[in-house]
Amino acid sequence: MKPQGAHKTIGTASVGVALMLAGIVAWLLNKPATSDCGGEAPADHKVHEIRATKVVVQPWLGEHQVYGIFMVPDRYKHSKNYTVAMAVRGLDRRFAVGERVDKQYVVDDVLAGPGHYLLRIYVPTRVALWFLVNGLFGDLRRPCNWTLVFVEGTP
Repeated sequence: MKPQGAHKTIGTASVGVALMLAGIVAWLLNKPATSDCGGEAPADHKVHEIRATKVVVQPWLGEHQVYGIFMVPDRYKHSKNYTVAMAVRGLDRRFAVGERVDKQYVVDDVLAGPGHYLLRIYVPTRVALWFLVNGLFGDLRRPCNWTLVFVEGTP
């Protein structure tokens, strides 16, 4: 049988570890972005890029809580002449954009301007957690790091 003091020590150590982990997570969540939003990509007439108007990054609320909202010109709405992908700076992969005939004109308090519609593109929660663990969560929360890429050519 363990002495009563051993239970107190284990309990105190457990509380200490839990507080330390909570502190680390809070620090990672509030860490500022590591990159600046300056500079546009060089112009390429076959590639058209649109930066996100707004991003929502709340992976702790569950699935479909990490996404970007893009204001897309109407000329891309029904065009099959473009392949579309979404990129997040700091990640080596692009996310394919499926159905893009989203005729939404108001999304999450964002109103589409004349000649535009809004498109919401989701990022898997595991990707948001990757950014968190790597200390890049601040970068993920910046709309300038999210880009919708239209590439001319038949898909």
